[in-house]
Amino acid sequence: MISVNNAARLIKRAILANIATDKENVAITPLISGKHGIGKSAIVKTVAEELSGTCITIEGGALKEGEITGIPYQYENEQGKTQFKFLPYYAVERIQAQEKLLFEQAGKTVEENDVLNGTENRYAQNDLTPQEKIDLLLSGKVKPVIVFVDEINRTENTVYRELMNILLTKTVNGYRFPWWVFFVGAMNPSTQNSAYATNEMDPAQLDRFLKLKVTSNANEWIRYGKKTGISPAILQFIKQNPKCLSESAAVLDDEEKPTPSPRGWDMVDTILSSEPMLQPFFTAKENSERVVAKDMKELVAAKLGGTVATMYFASLVETVNALTAEEVFSDDERLTTVAPAIEKMPVAKRVQTCDAVLEYLQENLDFLMLDTKGLDKTKQQLSALIGALDSSTKLLFAQKIAAAKTTEGDDLIELLFDVFERDLMNMLDLSDSTRKAIQGSK
Repeated sequence: MISVNNAARLIKRAILANIATDKENVAITPLISGKHGIGKSAIVKTVAEELSGTCITIEGGALKEGEITGIPYQYENEQGKTQFKFLPYYAVERIQAQEKLLFEQAGKTVEENDVLNGTENRYAQNDLTPQEKIDLLLSGKVKPVIVFVDEINRTENTVYRELMNILLTKTVNGYRFPWWVFFVGAMNPSTQNSAYATNEMDPAQLDRFLKLKVTSNANEWIRYGKKTGISPAILQFIKQNPKCLSESAAVLDDEEKPTPSPRGWDMVDTILSSEPMLQPFFTAKENSERVVAKDMKELVAAKLGGTVATMYFASLVETVNALTAEEVFSDDERLTTVAPAIEKMPVAKRVQTCDAVLEYLQENLDFLMLDTKGLDKTKQQLSALIGALDSSTKLLFAQKIAAAKTTEGDDLIELLFDVFERDLMNMLDLSDSTRKAIQGSK
């Protein structure tokens, strides 16, 4: 979980990463998940203030269908032809007016043949480099806008679809928002046993967000209370009874765990590579090596999960790399070269090597079964690999083998039992009936 104070800094790093990259297909949209009353909207407003910008809040739960996308109306164009257009949501109209003003201040003119962009996008300045965008924000010539969509998952179904489309595509009715408009969503925790009445996000939708799980912190809130003049008696009570600050029922928590994906790794690359360029937006303390390292780990964990984040950052400082399956199986039957290298590896690298071997077996074992001689060699190499592992990694590898199937749906353990027999029988927690059944299947 991320504290409220840290959440503001992480959101700031995440949204600014959008302008510090030339990638066209990567959009980083933070999604704050946290219990009611912890200050999700205050977090976003703080970020906007630090960037000398504006925060426009859209209360998702109060919207009706058509309010955000606009209401269609009929009019006659300059040629006297009848056309239809959408009256934009007030916030969209303000952004369009500001975009046109910035376009004119830059001394630019509209290309006559640029008809594909439509009337709403005639004033886009998408040809700027990342450094030019950063300079414009730092100089104050362009003041950013953060569109904060609150309670996105507590809306009517039709409104929910409209808001999701805007958050994920940064467009509304053909109008693409300018680069200086950032989007942040907020949601109440959504789980199977949640006490909140919410719309469910499918995994594909969630994968497009950077979900930050935020929680209240008694010490942070006390410092906030001192600044804002909350009664000393209340602050003293919370200090002595921190559990009374916020309801801690499990049904109010967000138990959903982030998972890795190719899109997620692309987002992570954008965030990590943008950090040096964005240092002018942060204080000296926020740019310290300790804080930056902590923030980067928090952001990577929020997108890919804590385990993957730990493995990735550990890999940056380790001098020994895990082996690929091809490296293992290209050695001789006894793994004369590979086995000593595995024995010297840190445990994490041994696990990664075993995972690579397991994936290779799942994809290729059915094919290897057609070559008796080649299969025998593979089994000998697996025996040598097992012999090079420590007991805990050996057990983990055996458990994964026991649960895995080939691409054709066959149980790996049935095809490789003679390799793992001794280790499996000794290490796996098998009932007597299961043990006898396995022995009888040989």
